[in-house]
Amino acid sequence: MSDEVTVSKPHSRRAIVKGAAWSVPVIAAAVAAPAAVASVNTLGLAFTASSTSLLSLNLLDGGGTLTAQALVTVPTTLTFTNGPGGVTENATVTVSVTRPAGINIPVGRARGFGVYSFNGTTTTAGQRTAVYQTAPIIGQFGFPATTWTSSVPGTVASNGTLNLPIVFGLAGTSTGVAVSLLASFPVTVTVVIGGRTLTATSSISVPVGAGLL
Repeated sequence: MSDEVTVSKPHSRRAIVKGAAWSVPVIAAAVAAPAAVASVNTLGLAFTASSTSLLSLNLLDGGGTLTAQALVTVPTTLTFTNGPGGVTENATVTVSVTRPAGINIPVGRARGFGVYSFNGTTTTAGQRTAVYQTAPIIGQFGFPATTWTSSVPGTVASNGTLNLPIVFGLAGTSTGVAVSLLASFPVTVTVVIGGRTLTATSSISVPVGAGLL
């Protein structure tokens, strides 16, 4: 009778290498994902500059310009601020300008404001809307509420800022109604970036006698 010896088979080198190759990407993904989320979560948005020296404004509907008889105050710069971790994402930007409160125009139309250019790029008619109030017989009246929406690239350095210039123009048409009060048009910017929604607010101020509206 002979003695039998059972020898266990060692794992092949190919099997060990194959297992290691599968494990490395999983570890890398687990480490990288939190960093990307954290960088987007540190973003802030605000208007950081305005101008009260504006006399000439572009007409968005029909072209040309109109000169004001009194200085108009408009926001001019939108700023992203960022914490640790750089951000490179496409952002959907919507700028809304609503009607001024406290001014009632029951008959006739006045002009409002919309975005003429954003970050140096002139807007198109297809990106903008201007909606008047409507009523039977009267038709359109009052001031228009306007929106502009577009997708823009956004790259903000770690612990850095990104300044985006914004230029407003006159939207809608006027039937020559008289506006005898200071008109303040609320401006709201909504930015959707990396799954987050950021907002910033400001206003456009038109004094009595400006002759724009």
